[in-house]
Parts: sequence; C-alpha cells; structure tokens
Amino acid sequence: MNKKHQNKIIVNNFNKEIYEATSSTIGNIVKEYYHEDVNWYGPQPFNNLNGRDELLNKFWKPFLSAFPDLQKDVSMHFAGKDPSQPENDWVVTSGNYVGTFENDWICIPASKGPIWIRYIEFNRLVDKKIKETFTIIDILDVMRQAGFIFVPSLAPEIVIPGPATNDGVLMGEYDEKETNKTFQIMYDMVYKGLYSFEDVGMGKMGMEKYFSKDFIWYGPCGIGTTRGIKGFEKYHQNPFLKAVPDRKGIDNAKHRIYFAEGKYSALIEWDGFVATHTGPDWLGAPATGKRLVMRDSDIYRREGDKFVENWCYMDVIDVLLQMGVDVFERLKNKRYFTIR
Repeated sequence: MNKKHQNKIIVNNFNKEIYEATSSTIGNIVKEYYHEDVNWYGPQPFNNLNGRDELLNKFWKPFLSAFPDLQKDVSMHFAGKDPSQPENDWVVTSGNYVGTFENDWICIPASKGPIWIRYIEFNRLVDKKIKETFTIIDILDVMRQAGFIFVPSLAPEIVIPGPATNDGVLMGEYDEKETNKTFQIMYDMVYKGLYSFEDVGMGKMGMEKYFSKDFIWYGPCGIGTTRGIKGFEKYHQNPFLKAVPDRKGIDNAKHRIYFAEGKYSALIEWDGFVATHTGPDWLGAPATGKRLVMRDSDIYRREGDKFVENWCYMDVIDVLLQMGVDVFERLKNKRYFTIR
C-alpha cells in the first residue's frame, strides 16, 4: 500500500469515528489521530490552534457539546501532492457536519433543530498521524440556519450537495494522465483566467475555456449558489472582482496548496492571496479601501476538458472582520436580521 492510499484510509477512519464521538470521548480520538504538536488552522474565531490539548479544548469539546449527535458526512475525499511541495502528502475531505443544535456554540444561540455545517479540510500526515490541518467551516451559514442574517446574499442559499455523479470519495488508484490533466486545467484557470481580470476585464478572462456553459458553482454563505457562466459572473464573479479588482496571489505564500487526483482537484490559499477593497456592493458593504488577506479554497470536478462543478469555501466572517464588520459582536448585541 502506497503512502497516499494509506493516508486516505487513516483520515477516512477518523471521519467515521466522529459519528460516535462525544465531548467526553473525543479526547481519545484526538490522541489517536493527531500528532501531539499538531498545527490546526481554522476559521474565525478559532484561527491557529497548536497542539492536541488546545485543539481538543478550544474546538472539539465545545463543538461536540453544541452538536452532541454530530456526524461527519463526506461527499469528496482524495489526496495528492502540490508540485511545489513534493515532500508533502495532503488529503482533502469535504461535505457537511450534520447534527442537532442543542447547546449554544461560540456565541450562537442553539436552534434546537437539525443543522448542516459545510466544511472543507486539508490534512497533512506524518508518521500516520495528522500533523497539520487547514479547515474552513461555514460558521456564517450556521448563524443563517439558526435564524440570524448579516449579509444579503445575491444567489440562493442551499444545503450544498456533493458531486452529481456521487463519485467524489476516491479510495483507489487513479490514472496519472487524468490527474495531470485535471491539475493543469485548474492551474491555467487560476493563473491565466481569474488573475487576468485587472488586465482584461470581465468577460475576457476566457472562463469558457475552463468551465462548461451550465456548470454549478456552490458558494459560501453570503454569496450563494449559481448555475452557468452567466450566473457565476452575475452573482459572484462580477461583484467580487469589481470590489477587489487587484486580487493577486501572494508570492511564495507558505500556505498555498494545489493538487489533483483523477477528475477532481483542490486548492487552498490560507492567507495566500491579497486584495484591496476598492469597489462597493460586495457582502453588503461599501468600499473600505482596506487591504484584505483571504482564506479561500475550492474543489473542482472535471468532465472531458472542462469543469462542471465547483465548490468554493471562504472564511467570510474573517473577510468581514477585516472590512470592519464583527458578526460575533453584532450577534451579541442583537444587530442582525432575523428569519425566525
């Protein structure tokens, strides 16, 4: 068994054990699967947690206390190496945590009802244990489902599904040529397409080279889900790139990971790209002129020569905080819209 396959099995076993975990038993699971000095990078307000004890006490115990029947549904799971970091093996997992919101979490009042918590997680293993994790959890959507709205989303907010083909959990071995093809399309789309906006403008980035005409884009809470290139441009790309037209990757960013396996590819830029907020009407906020450093991630599914589905994850709460909007403070002080 090669190392990549072994790592996928280890992380898959960890995901399954979350279903039976409680706030009193999660300590044994954390000890079994994480390195003692694990570095865990999560969304606001958790950010960087160092070591098993801090991860256990600041994230896992409160999380399982709030959602005591939590299960970790996995819709995509695959592995690979970033060509710029060939010494590192990564496993990416995405789906929804599903549970009943029984007790308050962070400062979010418990809804006492079922909830779907969207996540993506990149794990790097050393000696068969998780040494480093980058995860984006859509906490803004937890607030939305609990009845609290802070951002007027342009596109519909839905429970995000997995791949239409139901084949996103890749536990076997996959053709290297297919993997390389998927990676190259993703890489070209980012560096020859998206990052060309400031030079060529909307509609001239050649996105039709990389996406099918009716592809689905599953965005984070605050933005929503779109269909087709026109829908993607109208509800996400146009407002976003007009708000931050100089969006660029940070040269030699430490936490930028790109890889593919089979027809799936993934990327995460953790504080890996920067932009100046000079345009209005994005996330309901006027231009602030502030420099934003973002946590962003994507998974793509390819058919033929183009992507047909794209799952996008962003730490929107962290972006809003940099723009001067503290949603946790607003929640505590009852400054929100309610859908209850």
